[in-house]
Amino acid sequence: MKRPMLLMLQTVFLFGICAAQIPDTLWSKILDITNDIDEARSIRQTGDGGFIIAGSCVPDGMTSFTDVLLLKTDASGNVEWARTYGQGFFEQAFSVGQTNDGGYFAGGILMTGVYPFIEPPVSDAWLLKTDPGGDTLWTRKYGGEGNDYCTSVQQTTDQGFILTGAKKAENCNPVWEVDELIQPDTGATWLVKTDPEGDVDWTRSYYERSNGNYVIQVSGGGYLVTGCIFPDSKSNQSDVLLIRTDEDGDTVWTRAIGSQDLYEVGFCVRETPDGYIVSGQSKEPGHPYNALLVKTGFNGEVLWTRTFGSEGSDAAFNIEVAEEGYYGSGSTNGTWWVTNSADMWIFHTDPDGNLLWEQVYDINTCDIGFGGALCEDRGYAIAGMTSYGFGGNIWLARLCPEPAGIADRDDGSVADDVVLYQNAPNPFSEKTTISFELKRPAIVSLSVYDAAGSKVETALRNTSFQPGVYSVELSADRLAGGFYTYHLATQKGSHKSRKMCVVK
Repeated sequence: MKRPMLLMLQTVFLFGICAAQIPDTLWSKILDITNDIDEARSIRQTGDGGFIIAGSCVPDGMTSFTDVLLLKTDASGNVEWARTYGQGFFEQAFSVGQTNDGGYFAGGILMTGVYPFIEPPVSDAWLLKTDPGGDTLWTRKYGGEGNDYCTSVQQTTDQGFILTGAKKAENCNPVWEVDELIQPDTGATWLVKTDPEGDVDWTRSYYERSNGNYVIQVSGGGYLVTGCIFPDSKSNQSDVLLIRTDEDGDTVWTRAIGSQDLYEVGFCVRETPDGYIVSGQSKEPGHPYNALLVKTGFNGEVLWTRTFGSEGSDAAFNIEVAEEGYYGSGSTNGTWWVTNSADMWIFHTDPDGNLLWEQVYDINTCDIGFGGALCEDRGYAIAGMTSYGFGGNIWLARLCPEPAGIADRDDGSVADDVVLYQNAPNPFSEKTTISFELKRPAIVSLSVYDAAGSKVETALRNTSFQPGVYSVELSADRLAGGFYTYHLATQKGSHKSRKMCVVK
């Protein structure tokens, strides 16, 4: 189900999305680690309530190449340490996690080559293990002839690691989005199982013209991979790929999920109490991308699929499972490829994939939410990159836990004369829209207060309104970066407040 752009049509935001309340943004951070190009690809919550983030950086775009970037923050997103890792040419991390001994691991690619390119560079899969302070304990590379890469890595119950990606690919790095303009790669989906020191236990490759994007260890043993496959050797039409293996990597079953007229890919997969949930993309020829959710049973049989997003291109790069449904994140409102002029995006569905609420973050020209994590308190964290189309900085945000019950809500789900809605976009850097609903005639004042409780803006002062829904645009020109409270009051004694965040 397509949705109109959230920032343009307030009617959808107020009535069409949900009776559920969009959680407040607890904090957001723009992090310039190297003073040049920084990008976050994966985020997970750590045992101390903070976060570990992996991606890449270019310390000096004029003289240096890309290195792996590993970043540890506290629970408020403040940087505790940052480390870069490289071996001279090009390294990038796509997946990160905390090991059982308190250290960290990251998986991605390592390219060898010489610039300017006399011959095309060649890539291998790369695995990094660090101690709790980010110091390197060991690195391993995996591959052979041709291009091999890792897109996802998880620690296994035997303290080893399972990696997926592609083997003997034509491209030296992953091609995430597929459509009628892309010639399929000839590589094959690849699994690598290692021991706790990163030494290979076994490797398996599956199906030419396919690639793995995410791997998990499933209950009962064995592994599940999602990605994409081109089942017709004469076509570049792709399907979502699911491969279920046993503990030795031998295939238990395979599913190619898709339609003959659609280009589809799986980016992430999680186990649910009754099967699996996959997030990704779906695309009609000649049209932008839609975000895709696919729910299957334990044997890979499709129970339902859902597509949704904006009128632009959308992607669900991450999916998480909660008791009340699914939390996804990625990018929305892209111009064609989802990474062009996009906005970061978090959404929540019920167990049947019906959209309950969504939050869009429009910070700069290009805002890409590559990684997401469901937190222990039922909040959500997202990580990616914000830029003006060149360069870029890491961007992090943390949503508060969703209200547990109707008594916690302030969104019109309880009887009241006044409803104050969450501003959109939030956070914002230039302007935002504050909307409210009156069920009886009222004289309204709307004010903005800083974190110290001082009034800094008056948006409305003793203004008369008839029953209805109204919106006020607020500029950030006179507001510094930080958290604010906007407060609506009527002369009859109704008071409503919400928090918002300015990013500068």
